[in-house]
Amino acid sequence: MSIKFDNDKQPYIDLGQSYKICFDYKKIDDAKCLAKAREELRETPEIREQALTELRELIKGEKNLVFPTDDFFLDTYLRPCKFYAKSAFEKIVADSKFKIKYKKFYENIDLETTRELFEDNLYKYMPLNDKEGRRIVMIKCGEKWKLTRNNHKEFFAAMRIIFQTMAMEPSTQVNGVSMIIDMKTLDMSQVTALTPSFVSMLVKWNQDCIPIRFKRFFVVNNSKLINVFWALIAPFISKKYKDRFYIVNEKYEILADHMGKDCLDKDYEGNIPVDKVEGKVMLDYMKLFQKQFELLNVSGFVEENEDIEDKRNKVNALAKEILSTIKV
Repeated sequence: MSIKFDNDKQPYIDLGQSYKICFDYKKIDDAKCLAKAREELRETPEIREQALTELRELIKGEKNLVFPTDDFFLDTYLRPCKFYAKSAFEKIVADSKFKIKYKKFYENIDLETTRELFEDNLYKYMPLNDKEGRRIVMIKCGEKWKLTRNNHKEFFAAMRIIFQTMAMEPSTQVNGVSMIIDMKTLDMSQVTALTPSFVSMLVKWNQDCIPIRFKRFFVVNNSKLINVFWALIAPFISKKYKDRFYIVNEKYEILADHMGKDCLDKDYEGNIPVDKVEGKVMLDYMKLFQKQFELLNVSGFVEENEDIEDKRNKVNALAKEILSTIKV
């Protein structure tokens, strides 16, 4: 299991037997995905160009807002918002205001500070998408979440890294994400660590700020504590998201029905024969996308102690560097 580079110099994790984990930032060329973009997201060349123009004007007109305006970064918000420029702009503004309100969660955070979370295998990508083309993300919030090693700030930072990096994938913008929440050995101390204020913050960020189409949430290996857990988070979740939650426990055939067995590993009675990615390798891979994380951290509203031109120059430089290194 190691990190390698393809012919386009794009990195990937080689899991063996032709299985790999990689981000795909290339333009969409799959006919099925293009058709879904037209039918579900209203994406046509004409609508997209109009939306890009409108969104740039909205960003330009918002005083003290600094955000990259290259097509690649604007599409990240426009596709999940079905190319309604106003909705995409509102999500950008919501995320920018969120950074100010919860500033302490953004200070002195980089990939290295999340090392223990990745090494403990709390967050993972699956190597294959589900049968609907959705990116699969797994969170092991039971046995892998060690309260003595990981605080709220680090937990949220790792979540942002995982979510925001895949949010830039055009195919994920169209197809969305399926999430597996594995609660194996979850105990009361972990449940009570999810304070109402922290849960409220996490849900608000996921629903209002991050440009991702979350299509399914599967809770697996849960105990009776699921009732306590659900009572804690349900008040903050919208009806749309509640309708997308499935309590699976160990009935893995539910996962297979919704996702297909070919994208699941042996832990969930699937057909993937290779082991999950090792946490250390996953962290080393994510470090290759450090600039994306830096860009998303620095973008937003100018604060009192910031110079707008310095902030704009930093955002533009990071955006330029990212576009020069990824294959789009």
